[in-house]
Amino acid sequence: MLGAVLLAGCSSPAPPVTGSGSPGQSAPATATAAASAAQTNPPTTVPAPAYKPATAAGPAQNVPVPVLPAKAKEFSKEGLEAFATYWYSTLGYAFETGDAGPMLAISDPECKTCQAMEKTVAAGHKEGRWIEGGQMNILSVDSPFALIDDGTYQAITMVRQERVKYYNADRTVRNDLGVTAPIADIVVGKYNNDHWIAITVEHLQGSKK
Repeated sequence: MLGAVLLAGCSSPAPPVTGSGSPGQSAPATATAAASAAQTNPPTTVPAPAYKPATAAGPAQNVPVPVLPAKAKEFSKEGLEAFATYWYSTLGYAFETGDAGPMLAISDPECKTCQAMEKTVAAGHKEGRWIEGGQMNILSVDSPFALIDDGTYQAITMVRQERVKYYNADRTVRNDLGVTAPIADIVVGKYNNDHWIAITVEHLQGSKK
């Protein structure tokens, strides 16, 4: 085999083929021009529409859908804390858009808090109405990561929601909740297979909205 390779290397080279057709024929001018144009004017990427928060003039636009971080999938103290933080980001998204889908996707169907929030945001965005504000600011989150008898784990959070204002379709203010103080919550989570779900999210006893 080695001898065959050496012999092949010593044979006369074939005429160069520079395009389709017979040996030595140049590439079509149109193909060359197209390749040159592609190098000179590479295709441009259309930027994503800019996010615009809600104002008195209208609802929020192009609100980014929260993305579950890889850490929030881990079965660990840090994983539960990251999951709790993510849950609040889906709640803020629901207030801005009226879409509670991302929040419900990571919550237990029996979560009463989740059901109440879904109804609240849905009503706030019905028939041309919208909600201004509502984003959740996570001031702190900590979990002892201790297994409870019912198979759940808990994380304690300190959160503050941005001022929430409800607008009617004619741009009049239907309700203004004003500025709220930080409040302590408890996030009860359960790890199923490879992901966390929120069993419930409630205010700690003695905390007031």
